[in-house]
Amino acid sequence: MITGIEIFILLLCSAAGLYGIRVLSFKRKWFDVPTERSSHEKIVPRTAGIVIATLSLISILFMSGSGFDTYIVYFIYLAFLFVGIYDDLHEVRASYKFWLQLIAALSITIFEPSLRINDFHGFLGLGAIGETTSIVFTSFVIIVIMNAYNLIDGVDGLAASFSIIGIYLLTKPLEYSNPYIAQFGQVIVAVIFPFYFFNFSKSRKLFLGDTGSLFLGLSIAIFTCYFLNNGHAIVVPGDGNRAMYVMVALCYPLLDTLRVFAIRLSRGQSPFTADRNHIHHKLLGFGLKHWQTTAALVTFNILIIWVNYRVFKDINPNAALLGNLILIGLCFLIGQRYNQWQISQKKA
Repeated sequence: MITGIEIFILLLCSAAGLYGIRVLSFKRKWFDVPTERSSHEKIVPRTAGIVIATLSLISILFMSGSGFDTYIVYFIYLAFLFVGIYDDLHEVRASYKFWLQLIAALSITIFEPSLRINDFHGFLGLGAIGETTSIVFTSFVIIVIMNAYNLIDGVDGLAASFSIIGIYLLTKPLEYSNPYIAQFGQVIVAVIFPFYFFNFSKSRKLFLGDTGSLFLGLSIAIFTCYFLNNGHAIVVPGDGNRAMYVMVALCYPLLDTLRVFAIRLSRGQSPFTADRNHIHHKLLGFGLKHWQTTAALVTFNILIIWVNYRVFKDINPNAALLGNLILIGLCFLIGQRYNQWQISQKKA
């Protein structure tokens, strides 16, 4: 595992890199110009992800035996790094990014059998699945997860916080069975932490950008695929169901993305159409500040995690799924009631 000194060095390198990229961004005018969809009013560099992704990838080059340290994974990481940088500086059409995600997902699943989701472990009454089904389903999951972490990056600290939660929960159980993946997870988390200082600052603000969100989404997708491959010996905390554990770990990003995709498709729009239908937009509409919105959504996800670990851990995974849906529905109902109460107070 990574030593305390190594983590400290990573923190310093990340902080120095973020400060340097901010200075360079202002010199080169690499700004995120506010639009009608933006939740900020000033020009802000969205180049923090360049530092986070680059430092993390440099670190993985010094690791071996991780289970995904192959040329195809390295190549895909580098491809998204370059595309993300270009997108943050010049903009890339959403359709182009989707095709790149599809190519990357298929490449991973076809050439890396150890990263295929090939077993539901009894979730929804399903067990092992065939090779073709595994390739198709895994590719779908990779694309959804990558977009999930890209789409929630609309409020200060939100994407970073849920990335830390997802990476920690997916790599911590691998501490003994595959310490290299656990170590890579620690590297990413350590590199992310200094970003909070810049992201929440008014005078030193930086955004994650597509480089960061795509890198984090890809990493979490790869960790998920490794976790759900039955060829790896993994002990789930509380001896729970693997598939259920992953869904709980990634609860809010997946929930918000699937919800927004459903709304857009129901309106006859592309699921990648930009709008303000995300849950974090609704919370901002309630009058919450950025840090309050992030805190509320993180609290929601932690509540789901706690209930599953303490209450649902010994029950059938399908019953646990039903319990989660009821709990999530109650949370939405409470939010809706709170919104109605706010409106009535304003009218009064």
